[in-house]
Amino acid sequence: MNLDELNIEQSDNVIKFEGLSFLMFEHLDTLNIEDVKNHDAVIINGKDESFIRQIVGRIRAHDKSFVYLKPVFLLKSVSIIDPLINELVDGNLYSLEQIPFIKGEVEKILIKIKELNFTNSISFEAQLIVKMISFLYTREKKVLEPFPYVFSGVNYTYPCLSVNFSHTDEFQVFDILEQAEKDGIFTSEFEDLVYLCTQCSNGHLSYREVCPKCNSSNSETDDIIHHFPCGYVGPKADFNNEIDDELDCPKCNKRLRHIGVDYDKPSVIHECLNCSHKFQNYFVKAKCLTCSKDNSIEVLKSKKIRKYTLTQKGIHAAINGYVSTSKDIEDIIGTIKYDTFKTMLKYEIERLKQTDGDSNICVIHIQNSNRIYSAIGSEAQQAMLKDVVGVIRSNIRSADVISFQDSSTIILSMYEIPEKIAKRILAEIVNILIRLMKTAFKDVDTDFTMKTISLNKTVSHELQLHKLLNDLS
Repeated sequence: MNLDELNIEQSDNVIKFEGLSFLMFEHLDTLNIEDVKNHDAVIINGKDESFIRQIVGRIRAHDKSFVYLKPVFLLKSVSIIDPLINELVDGNLYSLEQIPFIKGEVEKILIKIKELNFTNSISFEAQLIVKMISFLYTREKKVLEPFPYVFSGVNYTYPCLSVNFSHTDEFQVFDILEQAEKDGIFTSEFEDLVYLCTQCSNGHLSYREVCPKCNSSNSETDDIIHHFPCGYVGPKADFNNEIDDELDCPKCNKRLRHIGVDYDKPSVIHECLNCSHKFQNYFVKAKCLTCSKDNSIEVLKSKKIRKYTLTQKGIHAAINGYVSTSKDIEDIIGTIKYDTFKTMLKYEIERLKQTDGDSNICVIHIQNSNRIYSAIGSEAQQAMLKDVVGVIRSNIRSADVISFQDSSTIILSMYEIPEKIAKRILAEIVNILIRLMKTAFKDVDTDFTMKTISLNKTVSHELQLHKLLNDLS
Protein backbone atom coordinates (compact mmCIF):
# COMPACT_ATOMS: atom_id res chain seq x y z
CA MET A 1 0.00 0.00 0.00
CA ASN A 2 1.14 3.56 -0.63
CA LEU A 3 1.00 6.49 1.80
CA ASP A 4 -2.22 7.94 0.33
CA GLU A 5 -4.08 4.68 0.84
CA LEU A 6 -3.02 4.73 4.52
CA ASN A 7 -4.11 8.38 4.94
CA ILE A 8 -0.49 9.40 5.60
CA GLU A 9 0.30 12.90 4.35
CA GLN A 10 3.89 13.89 3.57
CA SER A 11 5.04 17.41 2.76
CA ASP A 12 8.78 18.02 2.68
CA ASN A 13 10.03 16.90 6.12
CA VAL A 14 6.64 16.83 7.87
CA ILE A 15 4.43 13.74 7.97
CA LYS A 16 0.86 13.75 9.31
CA PHE A 17 -1.28 10.80 10.34
CA GLU A 18 -4.61 10.82 12.20
CA GLY A 19 -3.94 14.08 14.02
CA LEU A 20 -0.28 13.39 14.79
CA SER A 21 2.55 15.40 13.27
CA PHE A 22 5.98 13.82 12.71
CA LEU A 23 9.09 15.89 11.96
CA MET A 24 11.62 13.97 9.86
CA PHE A 25 15.37 14.71 9.94
CA GLU A 26 17.45 13.53 6.98
CA HIS A 27 20.33 16.00 6.77
CA LEU A 28 22.39 17.90 9.33
CA ASP A 29 22.36 21.05 7.23
CA THR A 30 18.57 21.34 7.66
CA LEU A 31 18.65 20.50 11.37
CA ASN A 32 16.91 22.95 13.69
CA ILE A 33 16.20 21.25 17.01
CA GLU A 34 13.81 24.04 18.04
CA ASP A 35 11.40 22.85 15.32
CA VAL A 36 10.80 19.70 17.37
CA LYS A 37 8.49 21.51 19.82
CA ASN A 38 5.92 22.10 17.05
CA HIS A 39 5.42 18.39 16.35
CA ASP A 40 4.26 15.31 18.23
CA ALA A 41 7.22 13.08 17.39
CA VAL A 42 10.46 12.86 15.44
CA ILE A 43 11.57 10.42 12.75
CA ILE A 44 15.28 10.21 11.94
CA ASN A 45 16.07 8.89 8.46
CA GLY A 46 19.72 7.93 8.24
CA LYS A 47 22.04 5.01 7.64
CA ASP A 48 25.13 6.49 9.28
CA GLU A 49 25.41 5.88 13.04
CA SER A 50 27.39 9.08 13.54
CA PHE A 51 24.62 11.16 11.93
CA ILE A 52 21.92 9.41 13.99
CA ARG A 53 23.95 9.79 17.19
CA GLN A 54 24.26 13.54 16.61
CA ILE A 55 20.53 14.02 16.03
CA VAL A 56 19.43 11.85 18.97
CA GLY A 57 22.06 13.44 21.21
CA ARG A 58 21.01 16.99 20.41
CA ILE A 59 17.35 16.20 21.09
CA ARG A 60 17.91 14.37 24.38
CA ALA A 61 20.53 16.88 25.60
CA HIS A 62 18.22 19.86 25.02
CA ASP A 63 17.33 21.83 28.15
CA LYS A 64 13.59 22.09 27.42
CA SER A 65 11.26 19.22 28.32
CA PHE A 66 9.10 19.76 25.23
CA VAL A 67 12.19 18.80 23.19
CA TYR A 68 14.14 16.24 25.21
CA LEU A 69 11.05 14.13 26.06
CA LYS A 70 9.72 14.05 22.49
CA PRO A 71 9.10 10.55 21.04
CA VAL A 72 11.88 9.68 18.58
CA PHE A 73 11.87 6.86 16.02
CA LEU A 74 14.45 5.60 13.53
CA LEU A 75 13.61 5.01 9.88
CA LYS A 76 16.39 2.57 9.10
CA SER A 77 17.52 -0.09 6.70
CA VAL A 78 20.65 -1.11 8.63
CA SER A 79 21.20 -2.64 12.06
CA ILE A 80 22.22 -0.13 14.76
CA ILE A 81 24.29 -1.59 17.60
CA ASP A 82 25.12 1.66 19.38
CA PRO A 83 23.59 1.32 22.91
CA LEU A 84 23.25 5.07 23.36
CA ILE A 85 21.13 5.34 20.21
CA ASN A 86 19.06 2.26 20.99
CA GLU A 87 18.30 3.40 24.54
CA LEU A 88 17.35 6.94 23.54
CA VAL A 89 14.97 6.16 20.68
CA ASP A 90 11.45 4.82 21.14
CA GLY A 91 11.30 2.39 18.26
CA ASN A 92 12.18 1.61 14.65
CA LEU A 93 10.46 1.91 11.31
CA TYR A 94 11.55 0.15 8.14
CA SER A 95 9.25 2.23 5.94
CA LEU A 96 6.88 5.16 6.36
CA GLU A 97 3.98 2.77 5.75
CA GLN A 98 4.60 1.48 9.30
CA ILE A 99 3.66 4.82 10.92
CA PRO A 100 0.20 3.50 11.93
CA PHE A 101 1.97 0.86 14.06
CA ILE A 102 3.72 3.48 16.24
CA LYS A 103 0.70 5.76 16.71
CA GLY A 104 -0.23 4.08 20.01
CA GLU A 105 3.30 4.37 21.41
CA VAL A 106 3.49 8.08 20.51
CA GLU A 107 0.16 8.81 22.17
CA LYS A 108 1.11 6.85 25.29
CA ILE A 109 4.34 8.86 25.72
CA LEU A 110 2.54 12.16 25.11
CA ILE A 111 -0.03 11.30 27.79
CA LYS A 112 2.75 10.45 30.25
CA ILE A 113 4.47 13.77 29.52
CA LYS A 114 1.26 15.65 30.34
CA GLU A 115 1.23 14.02 33.80
CA LEU A 116 4.48 15.75 34.76
CA ASN A 117 4.78 19.05 36.63
CA PHE A 118 8.04 20.84 35.91
CA THR A 119 9.64 23.30 38.34
CA ASN A 120 12.76 25.42 38.12
CA SER A 121 15.46 23.39 39.85
CA ILE A 122 18.04 25.14 42.00
CA SER A 123 21.20 23.50 40.68
CA PHE A 124 22.58 21.97 37.50
CA GLU A 125 22.67 18.59 39.24
CA ALA A 126 18.99 18.80 40.18
CA GLN A 127 18.10 19.81 36.61
CA LEU A 128 19.81 16.71 35.21
CA ILE A 129 18.16 14.46 37.78
CA VAL A 130 14.80 15.88 36.62
CA LYS A 131 15.65 15.14 32.99
CA MET A 132 16.72 11.60 33.85
CA ILE A 133 13.74 10.60 35.99
CA SER A 134 11.17 12.27 33.71
CA PHE A 135 12.57 10.38 30.73
CA LEU A 136 12.40 7.09 32.64
CA TYR A 137 8.85 7.81 33.83
CA THR A 138 7.48 8.74 30.41
CA ARG A 139 9.01 5.55 28.94
CA GLU A 140 7.60 3.44 31.79
CA LYS A 141 11.10 2.37 32.80
CA LYS A 142 12.33 1.97 36.36
CA VAL A 143 15.89 0.76 35.73
CA LEU A 144 18.82 2.91 34.61
CA GLU A 145 21.41 0.50 33.23
CA PRO A 146 25.09 1.17 32.46
CA PHE A 147 26.36 0.03 29.05
CA PRO A 148 30.03 -0.53 28.07
CA TYR A 149 30.63 2.16 25.46
CA VAL A 150 33.67 2.98 23.37
CA PHE A 151 32.55 6.60 22.90
CA SER A 152 32.20 7.22 26.64
CA GLY A 153 34.85 9.17 28.51
CA VAL A 154 34.46 6.76 31.44
CA ASN A 155 34.01 3.57 29.34
CA TYR A 156 30.37 3.16 30.40
CA THR A 157 27.30 5.14 29.44
CA TYR A 158 24.00 5.82 31.20
CA PRO A 159 22.36 7.04 27.98
CA CYS A 160 19.64 9.43 29.21
CA LEU A 161 22.13 11.08 31.61
CA SER A 162 25.45 10.72 29.80
CA VAL A 163 24.05 12.35 26.65
CA ASN A 164 24.14 15.69 28.49
CA PHE A 165 27.95 15.65 28.82
CA SER A 166 30.91 15.99 26.51
CA HIS A 167 33.51 13.25 26.38
CA THR A 168 35.81 15.13 28.77
CA ASP A 169 33.11 15.96 31.35
CA GLU A 170 31.30 12.64 31.49
CA PHE A 171 32.84 11.69 34.83
CA GLN A 172 30.26 14.01 36.44
CA VAL A 173 27.57 11.36 35.91
CA PHE A 174 28.95 9.45 38.93
CA ASP A 175 28.49 12.41 41.29
CA ILE A 176 24.95 13.05 40.02
CA LEU A 177 23.88 9.42 40.37
CA GLU A 178 25.41 9.17 43.85
CA GLN A 179 23.57 12.33 44.88
CA ALA A 180 20.27 11.02 43.47
CA GLU A 181 20.70 7.79 45.40
CA LYS A 182 21.55 9.72 48.58
CA ASP A 183 18.30 11.68 48.15
CA GLY A 184 16.28 8.48 47.81
CA ILE A 185 15.50 8.87 44.10
CA PHE A 186 17.26 5.59 43.25
CA THR A 187 18.47 2.39 44.83
CA SER A 188 21.47 0.69 43.25
CA GLU A 189 23.43 -2.52 42.89
CA PHE A 190 27.05 -3.08 41.90
CA GLU A 191 27.90 -3.93 38.27
CA ASP A 192 31.59 -3.20 37.63
CA LEU A 193 34.58 -1.03 38.57
CA VAL A 194 36.44 1.47 36.38
CA TYR A 195 39.63 3.46 36.93
CA LEU A 196 40.02 7.09 35.92
CA CYS A 197 42.88 9.51 35.37
CA THR A 198 43.87 11.47 38.47
CA GLN A 199 44.12 14.70 36.48
CA CYS A 200 41.11 14.79 34.12
CA SER A 201 38.99 11.86 35.40
CA ASN A 202 38.89 10.26 31.96
CA GLY A 203 38.79 6.49 31.62
CA HIS A 204 40.69 6.02 28.37
CA LEU A 205 44.04 4.83 29.68
CA SER A 206 46.99 3.03 28.09
CA TYR A 207 48.57 0.60 30.56
CA ARG A 208 52.33 0.08 30.07
CA GLU A 209 55.18 -1.70 31.83
CA VAL A 210 57.96 0.85 32.28
CA CYS A 211 61.51 1.09 33.59
CA PRO A 212 61.50 1.98 37.30
CA LYS A 213 64.39 4.40 36.71
CA CYS A 214 63.41 6.43 33.64
CA ASN A 215 59.77 5.38 32.98
CA SER A 216 60.56 4.27 29.43
CA SER A 217 58.56 1.36 28.03
CA ASN A 218 61.39 0.52 25.59
CA SER A 219 63.06 -2.56 27.07
CA GLU A 220 64.20 -6.11 26.35
CA THR A 221 63.56 -9.20 28.45
CA ASP A 222 65.96 -12.09 29.00
CA ASP A 223 65.71 -15.34 30.99
CA ILE A 224 67.79 -15.82 34.11
CA ILE A 225 69.53 -19.20 34.11
CA HIS A 226 70.63 -21.17 37.15
CA HIS A 227 73.34 -23.77 36.38
CA PHE A 228 72.94 -26.64 38.90
CA PRO A 229 76.50 -28.16 38.92
CA CYS A 230 78.41 -24.95 39.73
CA GLY A 231 75.56 -22.77 41.02
CA TYR A 232 76.15 -19.90 38.57
CA VAL A 233 73.15 -17.60 38.08
CA GLY A 234 72.98 -15.01 35.31
CA PRO A 235 71.11 -13.80 32.24
CA LYS A 236 70.86 -16.08 29.24
CA ALA A 237 73.18 -13.76 27.32
CA ASP A 238 76.02 -14.88 29.64
CA PHE A 239 75.56 -18.48 28.47
CA ASN A 240 75.48 -17.81 24.72
CA ASN A 241 78.53 -18.79 22.64
CA GLU A 242 79.72 -17.44 19.30
CA ILE A 243 79.81 -20.80 17.50
CA ASP A 244 76.30 -22.25 17.79
CA ASP A 245 72.99 -21.91 19.55
CA GLU A 246 73.94 -24.11 22.48
CA LEU A 247 74.40 -22.75 26.00
CA ASP A 248 77.74 -22.92 27.84
CA CYS A 249 78.28 -21.95 31.47
CA PRO A 250 80.64 -18.94 31.69
CA LYS A 251 81.88 -20.13 35.10
CA CYS A 252 82.66 -23.84 34.59
CA ASN A 253 82.48 -24.02 30.75
CA LYS A 254 80.15 -27.03 30.86
CA ARG A 255 77.43 -27.31 28.23
CA LEU A 256 73.87 -26.97 29.38
CA ARG A 257 71.90 -29.78 27.75
CA HIS A 258 68.66 -30.52 29.58
CA ILE A 259 66.49 -27.99 31.34
CA GLY A 260 65.41 -29.34 34.69
CA VAL A 261 68.47 -31.61 34.82
CA ASP A 262 71.41 -29.29 34.11
CA TYR A 263 69.71 -25.98 34.72
CA ASP A 264 66.46 -24.11 35.21
CA LYS A 265 65.08 -20.64 34.50
CA PRO A 266 63.92 -19.27 37.85
CA SER A 267 63.11 -15.73 36.66
CA VAL A 268 63.61 -13.08 33.99
CA ILE A 269 65.55 -9.82 33.85
CA HIS A 270 64.69 -6.69 31.90
CA GLU A 271 67.08 -4.16 30.40
CA CYS A 272 65.90 -0.65 29.57
CA LEU A 273 67.05 0.33 26.06
CA ASN A 274 66.72 3.98 27.02
CA CYS A 275 68.93 4.17 30.13
CA SER A 276 70.49 0.63 30.22
CA HIS A 277 69.12 0.03 33.71
CA LYS A 278 68.59 -3.66 34.53
CA PHE A 279 65.68 -4.71 36.71
CA GLN A 280 63.44 -7.65 37.47
CA ASN A 281 60.14 -5.91 38.26
CA TYR A 282 58.45 -3.40 36.00
CA PHE A 283 56.53 -0.38 37.19
CA VAL A 284 53.06 -0.23 35.64
CA LYS A 285 51.86 3.17 34.44
CA ALA A 286 48.51 4.23 32.98
CA LYS A 287 48.88 7.01 30.42
CA CYS A 288 45.73 9.06 29.91
CA LEU A 289 44.85 9.30 26.22
CA THR A 290 42.95 12.54 26.86
CA CYS A 291 45.35 14.71 28.87
CA SER A 292 48.59 12.62 28.54
CA LYS A 293 49.03 12.37 32.31
CA ASP A 294 51.15 9.31 33.16
CA ASN A 295 49.50 7.87 36.26
CA SER A 296 50.89 5.31 38.65
CA ILE A 297 48.20 2.66 38.81
CA GLU A 298 48.02 2.71 42.61
CA VAL A 299 46.74 6.33 42.60
CA LEU A 300 44.11 6.01 39.85
CA LYS A 301 40.58 7.06 40.83
CA SER A 302 38.26 4.08 41.16
CA LYS A 303 34.54 4.44 40.46
CA LYS A 304 31.87 1.80 40.94
CA ILE A 305 29.57 1.21 38.02
CA ARG A 306 26.11 0.58 39.44
CA LYS A 307 22.68 -0.24 38.06
CA TYR A 308 20.05 2.16 39.42
CA THR A 309 16.36 1.50 40.09
CA LEU A 310 13.82 4.31 40.43
CA THR A 311 12.12 4.34 43.84
CA GLN A 312 8.58 5.36 44.66
CA LYS A 313 10.01 8.66 45.89
CA GLY A 314 11.74 9.01 42.52
CA ILE A 315 8.47 8.43 40.66
CA HIS A 316 6.78 11.04 42.89
CA ALA A 317 9.62 13.48 42.16
CA ALA A 318 9.27 12.89 38.42
CA ILE A 319 5.54 13.66 38.51
CA ASN A 320 5.55 16.56 40.96
CA GLY A 321 8.94 18.13 40.24
CA TYR A 322 12.36 17.87 41.84
CA VAL A 323 13.67 21.23 42.97
CA SER A 324 17.01 20.61 44.64
CA THR A 325 19.42 18.00 45.85
CA SER A 326 20.17 17.64 49.55
CA LYS A 327 23.62 19.08 48.78
CA ASP A 328 22.05 22.33 47.52
CA ILE A 329 20.20 23.00 50.76
CA GLU A 330 22.96 21.71 53.05
CA ASP A 331 25.13 24.58 51.81
CA ILE A 332 22.81 27.25 53.24
CA ILE A 333 24.53 29.07 56.11
CA GLY A 334 22.82 28.68 59.49
CA THR A 335 21.65 25.09 58.90
CA ILE A 336 23.05 21.65 59.57
CA LYS A 337 22.77 18.46 57.54
CA TYR A 338 19.64 16.41 58.07
CA ASP A 339 21.67 13.36 59.15
CA THR A 340 23.45 15.52 61.73
CA PHE A 341 20.08 16.80 62.99
CA LYS A 342 18.90 13.22 63.49
CA THR A 343 22.05 12.35 65.45
CA MET A 344 21.67 15.41 67.69
CA LEU A 345 18.01 14.53 68.26
CA LYS A 346 18.98 11.02 69.33
CA TYR A 347 21.37 12.41 71.95
CA GLU A 348 18.82 14.99 73.12
CA ILE A 349 16.36 12.19 73.89
CA GLU A 350 19.07 10.38 75.86
CA ARG A 351 19.79 13.62 77.76
CA LEU A 352 16.12 14.07 78.61
CA LYS A 353 16.09 10.66 80.25
CA GLN A 354 18.46 12.09 82.87
CA THR A 355 16.52 15.35 83.41
CA ASP A 356 12.99 16.65 83.87
CA GLY A 357 13.16 19.21 81.07
CA ASP A 358 10.89 19.71 78.05
CA SER A 359 12.21 19.76 74.47
CA ASN A 360 10.46 20.02 71.11
CA ILE A 361 11.03 19.55 67.42
CA CYS A 362 9.13 21.65 64.89
CA VAL A 363 8.58 21.68 61.14
CA ILE A 364 7.69 24.43 58.68
CA HIS A 365 6.50 23.10 55.33
CA ILE A 366 6.03 25.24 52.22
CA GLN A 367 2.85 23.64 50.92
CA ASN A 368 2.92 25.04 47.38
CA SER A 369 6.70 25.11 46.88
CA ASN A 370 6.64 23.72 43.31
CA ARG A 371 4.38 26.52 42.08
CA ILE A 372 6.43 29.13 43.96
CA TYR A 373 9.77 27.92 42.60
CA SER A 374 8.41 27.77 39.07
CA ALA A 375 7.18 31.35 39.38
CA ILE A 376 10.27 32.95 40.92
CA GLY A 377 13.02 31.15 38.97
CA SER A 378 16.14 29.26 39.98
CA GLU A 379 18.29 32.19 41.09
CA ALA A 380 15.66 33.52 43.47
CA GLN A 381 15.11 30.12 45.10
CA GLN A 382 18.44 30.06 46.94
CA ALA A 383 17.98 33.68 48.04
CA MET A 384 14.48 32.91 49.30
CA LEU A 385 15.62 29.88 51.31
CA LYS A 386 18.47 31.90 52.83
CA ASP A 387 16.01 34.61 53.86
CA VAL A 388 13.69 32.01 55.40
CA VAL A 389 16.58 30.56 57.42
CA GLY A 390 17.58 34.08 58.50
CA VAL A 391 14.09 34.79 59.84
CA ILE A 392 13.96 31.51 61.74
CA ARG A 393 17.45 31.92 63.16
CA SER A 394 16.69 35.41 64.47
CA ASN A 395 13.63 34.13 66.36
CA ILE A 396 15.11 31.08 68.08
CA ARG A 397 17.99 30.66 70.49
CA SER A 398 21.53 30.12 69.29
CA ALA A 399 21.60 26.65 70.83
CA ASP A 400 18.67 25.51 68.68
CA VAL A 401 19.39 24.08 65.24
CA ILE A 402 17.79 24.25 61.79
CA SER A 403 17.89 21.64 59.05
CA PHE A 404 16.26 20.98 55.66
CA GLN A 405 14.68 17.63 54.94
CA ASP A 406 14.09 18.89 51.40
CA SER A 407 13.70 22.26 49.70
CA SER A 408 10.17 22.71 51.05
CA THR A 409 10.51 21.19 54.53
CA ILE A 410 12.47 22.92 57.34
CA ILE A 411 12.97 21.19 60.69
CA LEU A 412 14.14 22.98 63.83
CA SER A 413 14.70 22.20 67.46
CA MET A 414 13.40 24.14 70.45
CA TYR A 415 15.00 22.53 73.47
CA GLU A 416 14.36 23.22 77.15
CA ILE A 417 11.07 25.09 76.72
CA PRO A 418 7.44 23.92 77.16
CA GLU A 419 5.57 22.75 74.07
CA LYS A 420 3.01 25.57 74.44
CA ILE A 421 5.73 28.23 74.17
CA ALA A 422 7.40 26.39 71.26
CA LYS A 423 4.11 26.41 69.34
CA ARG A 424 3.66 30.14 69.98
CA ILE A 425 7.19 30.93 68.77
CA LEU A 426 6.69 28.77 65.66
CA ALA A 427 3.38 30.55 64.85
CA GLU A 428 5.12 33.94 65.16
CA ILE A 429 7.90 32.76 62.81
CA VAL A 430 5.38 31.60 60.19
CA ASN A 431 3.51 34.92 60.38
CA ILE A 432 6.76 36.78 59.74
CA LEU A 433 7.55 34.46 56.80
CA ILE A 434 4.12 35.07 55.26
CA ARG A 435 4.65 38.84 55.46
CA LEU A 436 8.17 38.44 54.01
CA MET A 437 6.86 36.42 51.06
CA LYS A 438 4.08 38.89 50.33
CA THR A 439 6.62 41.71 50.23
CA ALA A 440 9.23 39.87 48.17
CA PHE A 441 6.91 38.05 45.76
CA LYS A 442 3.74 40.08 45.31
CA ASP A 443 2.21 37.84 42.66
CA VAL A 444 2.79 34.56 44.52
CA ASP A 445 0.71 33.36 47.47
CA THR A 446 2.70 31.23 49.92
CA ASP A 447 0.99 28.49 51.91
CA PHE A 448 2.85 27.36 55.05
CA THR A 449 2.06 24.35 57.25
CA MET A 450 3.59 24.08 60.73
CA LYS A 451 3.70 21.41 63.38
CA THR A 452 5.33 20.94 66.80
CA ILE A 453 5.73 17.82 68.93
CA SER A 454 7.15 17.45 72.41
CA LEU A 455 9.94 14.89 72.58
CA ASN A 456 9.00 11.57 74.14
CA LYS A 457 11.77 9.95 76.20
CA THR A 458 10.51 6.42 75.47
CA VAL A 459 10.19 6.67 71.67
CA SER A 460 13.06 6.51 69.17
CA HIS A 461 14.17 9.66 67.37
CA GLU A 462 13.32 8.07 63.98
CA LEU A 463 9.70 7.41 64.99
CA GLN A 464 9.31 10.90 66.41
CA LEU A 465 10.64 12.48 63.22
CA HIS A 466 8.21 10.32 61.24
CA LYS A 467 5.37 11.56 63.43
CA LEU A 468 6.49 15.16 62.93
CA LEU A 469 6.72 14.89 59.15
CA ASN A 470 3.69 12.70 58.56
CA ASP A 471 0.77 14.17 56.59
CA LEU A 472 2.49 17.46 55.76
CA SER A 473 1.77 17.60 52.04
